Amino acid sequence: MRVFFICLSAVCALIISAVIVAKPWVTIHHAEPIVVKGYAERPVSADAGSLTAYVTTTGQTNAEAYESAGEALKKVQALSTGILGADIESVELPTSVQSVAKLNAAGKKTNVVDFYQVSRSLRFNTKNVTGLEKLGRALYDLNADGMRIEVSGPSFFVSDLDGIKLELVKEATSNGKERAQIMADSSGEKLGPLVAARQGVIQITKKNSTETESWGIYDTETIDKVVKLVVTVEYQIGR
Repeated sequence: MRVFFICLSAVCALIISAVIVAKPWVTIHHAEPIVVKGYAERPVSADAGSLTAYVTTTGQTNAEAYESAGEALKKVQALSTGILGADIESVELPTSVQSVAKLNAAGKKTNVVDFYQVSRSLRFNTKNVTGLEKLGRALYDLNADGMRIEVSGPSFFVSDLDGIKLELVKEATSNGKERAQIMADSSGEKLGPLVAARQGVIQITKKNSTETESWGIYDTETIDKVVKLVVTVEYQIGR
């Protein structure tokens, strides 16, 4: 019986020793990958923009109101050409015509037309982004001359975003690898191959802005912007 217990103890000791020796290898072999985020950003300047001017006029007849709106559009067109020069594309948008009914003594609408109201608009597209800013301010000033005008924009865009995105993907991925390498070195492990990579959404924000959205941001209010990109990369370790 004593011999049996001795043999049993020896077997148990061998099993425990094997587990102690094997445990570090199992931990490394089945270790979770290093998951890091790589970041890249680049300042850019808009090289295209658009602005829409809306004029509204009234008249006793539809024709009178329409003609008056046409004269107002001519002033808008002349102002835009004077500021932007030949580098401009103007597109007239659909016209809105509305008849306004007279009100009776009780303030209710009647079947008699009081006047007609016509709204016409022009959209300007240009690469002269600084001139577009100036045009927006000048158009608002036409209200001081009795013209009823509203302005949408200006909006500023970056035309070569695809090329910028590809460069940022490279830079952000490289940044992620550097971070993963630092983490592996700091823990005494070897950085293995890349096992997964996910690109985040592009964020185009104002300068010095920390604003982000899960679906991405595209700032159109400013000429000078920053394009930002985050990628998530996973690397094996211990290989």
